Amino acid sequence: MDKTIRKFNSFAEVKDEEYRYWQSVPPAERIEAAYQLSVEQYRMKGIEPDGSALKRSLVRVECPRS
Repeated sequence: MDKTIRKFNSFAEVKDEEYRYWQSVPPAERIEAAYQLSVEQYRMKGIEPDGSALKRSLVRVECPRS
């Protein structure tokens, strides 16, 4: 974990840095982070998640040819 302290002069600079950080993180890690935030939100409401982790699924939809 990066523990570098940064000083920003405006909220816009903070948001820009946050955007750059999340763009540098691979998509799978971004999805996992969003899932973990959802789990924590449910716990804050007193709802315990069922314990199943984020599952991947693949769906193939074929469109009729014209």
